[in-house]
Amino acid sequence: MMQHYQKPPLDIPAQIQKLKQRGLVIDDETRAASYLTRIGFYRLSAYFIPFEDLTNAAVEHAFLRDTHFDQILNLYIFDRKLRLLLLESFERLEVAIRGLWSNALTMETGDAHAYMRSEYFSSYREHLKQLNKAATDLAESNEAFVKHYQQKYNEPALPPTWAMVETLTLSALSRWYKNTGSNRVKTQVADALGIRTVALMDSILEAITVVRNTAAHHSRCWNRRFIKPLPNIKNLSQSLQATQAGRLDNHLYNYLVVITHMMKAIHPSTSWQTRLTRELLTLQTHQQRAMGFPENWQTMLFWQDAVTVATSQYRQPQA
Repeated sequence: MMQHYQKPPLDIPAQIQKLKQRGLVIDDETRAASYLTRIGFYRLSAYFIPFEDLTNAAVEHAFLRDTHFDQILNLYIFDRKLRLLLLESFERLEVAIRGLWSNALTMETGDAHAYMRSEYFSSYREHLKQLNKAATDLAESNEAFVKHYQQKYNEPALPPTWAMVETLTLSALSRWYKNTGSNRVKTQVADALGIRTVALMDSILEAITVVRNTAAHHSRCWNRRFIKPLPNIKNLSQSLQATQAGRLDNHLYNYLVVITHMMKAIHPSTSWQTRLTRELLTLQTHQQRAMGFPENWQTMLFWQDAVTVATSQYRQPQA
């Protein structure tokens, strides 16, 4: 039965009192008030869950004994750092895919404006949809390179592929890639990213776009289940985690494996995995598992080098 929402708004002192009634230890109420003001009670409450005492029926959402506000705050801060690392990886991957795809498409066709030609794409309808979207975005763009083209050239009406692609989001880029007619073009992109087939590349781009958008909109990534699962990737099967049904688990862990794999393909000397691992090691074991990490992840070949470097500089907390 639907109910009428009747919870009243609470000011910051009342929020702090509510947390204390639930058993949370707040050592510095002024500091806690500052964070609640800047973050918001509702946003922070998503990080309460692993600290709640599910056996306490007397107090709704009671905290485990000796849970401190700073423990919750530290988990929130970890998630913020995680999102920043994800955004760094997506910036590098997105820029690389833009360049790889536009270069492969124009060199294959010998046409600077290849993206404007429907004959180079599998679906005429999808191509028209994406071309109209690109044309609208270019018309509304304030980018200097777009203005320069509009002022200097009157034909074709839109700038060349390598300029247009700079206006694409990862989501749009994945749709252009998927609809590309030439498998040779798509294979060049997939090969450069260490992905063995075009079909896998199609699915991976769709799946990681959801992760990218989640991070870009400052939403929780730490223990989230993502709606678009990754495909099974045989050459990474020793590192990926599958469900009992045989599909890849949709917690963040598997996406991190695939992102790391592609980052290493385009930047073999990248320190990104090591910096990610340093942050992961600040979590307790159960908090790592909430991201889909297996218990033995630190000894897995995929992670060993990064763990070795990270643990030489940072002490791992007790589980």
